[in-house]
Amino acid sequence: MSDETKKPGGPEYSLDEILAEYGSKGRKDKPEPPKTGKPKKIVEFPTEKLPKLTDEEKETPKPPSRAVKKPDAKAKADIPQADKPMPEIVPENMGRAIGAHLHTLLRKADNFADHMYDQAEPDPETLKAEKYIPGVDKEELPDEDKAPPRRPRLRLVKPQELPPDIPPAKLAAQYTKGLKGQGIRVKFATLSAILAVLCSLELPFIPWSVLAGNLTQQGGTVFRLRCWVLSGLLFLVGLLCHEIIAVGAKQFFTLRPKAESILMFAWAFTLADGLTASRLEGRADFLPFSAVTALGFAFALRGEHARRRANRLSAKTAAQTKSPYMVSLSETLWSNKPTYTKLSGTALGFGSQLQAEDGGHAAYGVAAPLLLLGAALCSFMASVGQEAPERLLWAASACFTASASWTALLAFGLPYRQLVDRLSKIGAALAGWSGAVRCRHGGVIISDLDLFPPGSVTVAQVKVFGGAATEKVVGYTATMLRVMDCGLTRPFHDLLRTHGALYREVSEVQWHEGGASGIIRSQEVLVGTAAYMHLMEVPIPPGHNIKNAVFCAINGQLSGLFLLNYAMSPAVNPSLSAFMKAGVAPVLSTRDPNLIPALLEQKFRLSVDKMEFPPVGRRLELSKPDPEEVGGLVALLTREGLSVYCDAVVGGRRLRLATRWGLIFTLAGSVIGLCLTFYLTSVGAFASLTVFNFLIFMAAWLVPQWLITNWVNQY
Repeated sequence: MSDETKKPGGPEYSLDEILAEYGSKGRKDKPEPPKTGKPKKIVEFPTEKLPKLTDEEKETPKPPSRAVKKPDAKAKADIPQADKPMPEIVPENMGRAIGAHLHTLLRKADNFADHMYDQAEPDPETLKAEKYIPGVDKEELPDEDKAPPRRPRLRLVKPQELPPDIPPAKLAAQYTKGLKGQGIRVKFATLSAILAVLCSLELPFIPWSVLAGNLTQQGGTVFRLRCWVLSGLLFLVGLLCHEIIAVGAKQFFTLRPKAESILMFAWAFTLADGLTASRLEGRADFLPFSAVTALGFAFALRGEHARRRANRLSAKTAAQTKSPYMVSLSETLWSNKPTYTKLSGTALGFGSQLQAEDGGHAAYGVAAPLLLLGAALCSFMASVGQEAPERLLWAASACFTASASWTALLAFGLPYRQLVDRLSKIGAALAGWSGAVRCRHGGVIISDLDLFPPGSVTVAQVKVFGGAATEKVVGYTATMLRVMDCGLTRPFHDLLRTHGALYREVSEVQWHEGGASGIIRSQEVLVGTAAYMHLMEVPIPPGHNIKNAVFCAINGQLSGLFLLNYAMSPAVNPSLSAFMKAGVAPVLSTRDPNLIPALLEQKFRLSVDKMEFPPVGRRLELSKPDPEEVGGLVALLTREGLSVYCDAVVGGRRLRLATRWGLIFTLAGSVIGLCLTFYLTSVGAFASLTVFNFLIFMAAWLVPQWLITNWVNQY
């Protein structure tokens, strides 16, 4: 019907016939009218509701269509919204175009839905690489646009210049001088302080009235005698600990007061209070705090002695060899985070770091001026401010003694001494506080010799293929491994000498995952693992696909197999676990093609989940014997093995944490003690602020320090 309407002068059809032609539901039940030669009646739509047609459109009839004809904008504006009709017939060519377009879109959507989960056929080379190349970790590179550079931190204390760098042997000799005498003085100072404590307490076995009986029977004389005895013992302790007073005076007069300065003022005010206490009214039976101050001096000298002895032992350990291993920390060596490295070097810079001030002195460089000022103000307000100037010396003695905590010089000295005693037995020397302060979270480079020191790897069996000479295969393999500079160099050097082979010249060396290739005497030589041979399409005979072995191929043909025996030390696994617990991730920078995470996990049961395995190019850079970037010195090692390496790094980190926690408790005790003594002296509470109560308060802060000191070696 639509074809006939296209012909000029063709018949015209009614609306019912058109709807019947296109399957209208409303007209299907009506019978088809008989066809005659006469033209049918045409149903006309109201002309006022349709846009006017041109003469050409009237002469050329158009086929009906299911699409709806959209009136133009002008017609929409002229016709009211309520009277607009919805035409049902549009030209046929537009409807078919839209239908074809929709049909094409549906076919594309169905095709996409059918194949959206289809996977492309994997490339054989890709499958081979995934099967034989070990997985590596991706390095995180620094993002310069991510965050602006940090502003330099404001330092409250001007950094001091490092002392002169003295060789370890000479430095150990300097620390030895006077060390034994200082130890004896520590014992006598402690004994004198204990006697002062006994004299300050009311003990039945000390007959003070009998000792003062010939003078007078009055109580005041006994009190005066006890004050003189306590003052004498305190003066004796000051003589035994003369370096504390001398250093404190020097620090104060150079405007750099520290813990020794607080101790010096506490000693001076307590001594003055003890000499004048018997002359003050209302002071009877309330003894001076000589015992508390004396014990503070004894503990301070003990802490100084422990630090000096530890420095001497570290210097002596570092002097055992002329070329020790240097443990250093680089800030952004691997994956943009601090990384420890171990490389052969010298003891350059070790002496200056060992003599630098420790963390306790650095912390008190900031806290001591504030504590001195606070103690002076509190003692003045508690006495003169309360209109009781006669209590000035007593208040000053209490405030300065409480500010001078017993653990001020023990916070670093005792943990440092205990750690150095452990490290010196295994051949490690920590570079003082300067080395310990660098120890923090990051990574640690682990090389072949760390996992398997010399003597741990041996060649168990040699097998030659293809009729090649044994000397030739051994020589070529030893030459390639020597160029690779891995942990197999020494055992293959011994094998080379056993078979009478020689090293050869090699060129065009190329590294790959699992092995390396080179040219020796115009022959291509491949040395690596079985997976590397499969990757290079070198056929391996059945039954010889061994994991812990080194293969050698010459000109694409397998020529030799070397079965290796790896003997791992029992201390390797605990050392790696200690690294991980301390927040230090091992970075396997091994050059031995066999030492990959899969082998270490399957054969030696190592937990490789928290380890990192860089690509071969980065492993070569990280394991260079002479790297371009060398970080700050942490420690010196005189022995091989991972356990020594681990103890130095983890021990330094624990010493840093122990010192900081010890200083936190020390300063907290000083501040709390200053507040309590200020309150008690301001109200004149002689009965509450007794020597016994003061001793209990000061001794309570020794408990955290003792626990922290014992925690340092628990790894």
